[in-house]
Parts: sequence; C-alpha cells; structure tokens
Amino acid sequence: MNIYISILALLISSCYGEKNSLAEIKSQIKINNTKKIISILSSDSLMGRDNKNMGYFKAADYVIKYFKKNNINPLYDEFKDIFYSDSIESFNIVGTVGEFLYERKTILIGAHLDHIGTSGVGADSIYNGANDNASGCVSVLQIGSFLSQYKWDYNILLALFAEEEKGLRGSYNLAKRMKKENVNLKYVINFEMIGKEMKIGENKVYLTGYDMSNLAQEINNVVPGFVTFFSKSKEFNLFQRSDNYPFYKVFNIPSQTLSSFDFENYNYYHHVDDEVDNLNIKNLNDIIASSAFFISNFLNKKTEINLNTN
Repeated sequence: MNIYISILALLISSCYGEKNSLAEIKSQIKINNTKKIISILSSDSLMGRDNKNMGYFKAADYVIKYFKKNNINPLYDEFKDIFYSDSIESFNIVGTVGEFLYERKTILIGAHLDHIGTSGVGADSIYNGANDNASGCVSVLQIGSFLSQYKWDYNILLALFAEEEKGLRGSYNLAKRMKKENVNLKYVINFEMIGKEMKIGENKVYLTGYDMSNLAQEINNVVPGFVTFFSKSKEFNLFQRSDNYPFYKVFNIPSQTLSSFDFENYNYYHHVDDEVDNLNIKNLNDIIASSAFFISNFLNKKTEINLNTN
C-alpha cells in the first residue's frame, strides 16, 4: 500500500511546477524567440503602438495570438479588460496560467504594451519603443510561456497594459476591477525597460520602492546580486511612474517594477531610435531567465512577499 501511495504522490507532484535550475530555464527560454518577439512588437508596422493610429491594437492582436498558442487562458472575454480612453475603446490584455480560481492566492506579472506613436516629422517618425516597453512585454510573454508548462498552487495572471504613457490608465482600470471582483492578489511584479545592461554590469536590475517590501531580499536569496539598489529610483519617484503603482494604491500590497534603465546606459528614451538594434538582447534574455527562475522558486516555496511596516 505504501508503494502505491508513494507512486501517487510522485505523479501528483510532477504535475506541479518542477524545481528547474537556472541553467535549465536558460536552456528553455531561447534568445532567438526573445529577439523575434521584441522585433515584432517594436516593428515599424505597429506605428509606435499608440491607440489613436491603431498600432496598439495590432500589437494586442499579436499578444492574444501568442497567449492562445502557448496555452494561456483568458481571464476576461477574448483576454480583454475593456475601458475607454479619450473616447476610444481600449483594453488591457489579461491571461491566466491554468485555471483561475477565486479562492486561490494570485500573483500578477505585467508590463505596458503601449507607446507614444509617431512624431509626424522626419524621415524616421516612428517611436518604436523597443526598450520602452517591448522589452518588458517580451519578458511577460516568455515567462508566461515557461510557467504555462506546469501546474501551480497560485493563480498567475499575465497582464499587458494599455495607456501607461497617458497616466497609467490601463493599470488603474484593471486594479479597480480586480478589487471589485475580490481577486486575492498578493503581489505584483512589473517589467519596465530592461533591454540594456546597467552601468554596473550585466544581468542586473533595480527594483522601484526597494525598501518598501522584502521583495528585493527574497529575489537576491534566489539569484544573488540580481537586484541592486538604485538611488535615482527614489530621486525620480519611479515607484509611482509605472504600472505597479495602481495595484499598490488599490490593494495596498507589494507591487514593484524591475528595470535596468539607469538614465546613463541608454540615450533613446522616447526617441525614434529606440529600436532593437540598440539593445543588448543577450542581457535581456538573461534577465528574463533569471526572473523566470526566481518567480518559479517563489511559487514552489510559497514565498511570502510582504510590505515593510517599519
């Protein structure tokens, strides 16, 4: 009888997230796929991913197709969390890894998909937004694809936000909606501009609101030295300037952004030359793999991420 119980336990455990090593995850998250996805999301055909010129919606169609292909399920009808912005119907794209159960704890992994469109002048008038924020989006897609291979004891939401560039409108809409729906959201990890290595070295990021929770410490327990303190984050109030902030405001939970844009390593912020050729794709892929590793480790170990109260 004990043999059968042991076999059953083994079968059940194999259905859940395996304890993949960082090297194993790096072998699964392919740099060619990362480059392909970010190249599509920052291509001229998407016209800077603004909703007014319809480029955002073309990008959204690509993301939705990617979700469907990679067995990521819709949280809402056709993945769309619809809202209105400047009288235009827009939407966030929200997928879930596996079945969504309201009684379960939930985490959210996000990035903004929109950008600032076109300038209307010059030979190159398209703000492609490769670093800002196709780099964050490819991170969510690649991590989501990896996580979707396994079953987890948590709800895992993947959100690509609209209208970040116009005042975090999309993330505010989703945060308020999820609060009304009593989603048991525990923490949010947001990705913003991670396409270029920091001045201090490769495969490193900083965390906005570094001291506000134990998130930086817990990440570095899994990937030593991955998260660094960046003084300009507080100086420029970056914690309140990305899509993590609405979830902190609405839910009062740890909700923070990982970034490698340190204001000295990339000259093309909101510039028409923010293109794939100016990024470090290997470093981007390493950041994605490291992030997939610590997130899966958190889920396996049921790591508690809490706000600091002192």
